[in-house]
Amino acid sequence: MQRLVALISDFGTSDPYAGQMEAAVLAQAPEARVVSITHGVPPQDIAFGSVVVAASLERLPAGAILVAVVDPGVGGQRRGLIVRAASRWLVGPDNGLLMGAPAVEGAWHLDRPEFWQPDPQPTFHGRDVFAPVAGHLACYVRPDAMASPIEDALPAPDTLAQPSGGIVEGRIVHVDRFGNLITNIPGAAVRAIAHGVVELRDLRIDGVQPTYGSGPDPVAVVSSLGLLEIAVPGGSAEASLGAKRGDPVRLRPE
Repeated sequence: MQRLVALISDFGTSDPYAGQMEAAVLAQAPEARVVSITHGVPPQDIAFGSVVVAASLERLPAGAILVAVVDPGVGGQRRGLIVRAASRWLVGPDNGLLMGAPAVEGAWHLDRPEFWQPDPQPTFHGRDVFAPVAGHLACYVRPDAMASPIEDALPAPDTLAQPSGGIVEGRIVHVDRFGNLITNIPGAAVRAIAHGVVELRDLRIDGVQPTYGSGPDPVAVVSSLGLLEIAVPGGSAEASLGAKRGDPVRLRPE
């Protein structure tokens, strides 16, 4: 039975790193289906990477494996992990990247080198450690065979915002290449409010629209990541609003 292995990283696509990681998965599990969610996480941006992981995991089929690599501490003392969450598997570094996933059920420390590539490069654990482990998972090797259970994995540095008293207090976690302001407020929180008001400093946006062109300028939408986004159609919300990563954003009922 084919299993899906999804990849998230900050590797970009101009270098061979993403392709080599994909090849390492397939070398171990030739029947696996490998898809790239993104290799465009900003370099070393663990906080945004954790949001992408959390927002993407439940879009994968049950039993899928997600390899996430945003790993400025590669080769150092940080551990490698397998994490079980929301009926899926995650593989990556123990730096908080994986622990923003919903419904975490367990974590294991990757401490069995026989399941890695021989002579792994200390600068490329994505290819030489995490990808082979994901391949073994795709071949139904149990995590206890490859790793030791732990209970002290590092928490995510920036998880999805949750409602409190009907109000969701979030923040801008990313500005994409179009100048759109991506928040950590999940689409589920938006859908739970019949008519929401989005507030960014002194800006008030009435309602969350289905598309960029169906609301006022600026407009609030649920992005393709499944997160609340503020955009200026045909322009840059970052430039127009003078907003930046970390700015607080509030979603509340009308």
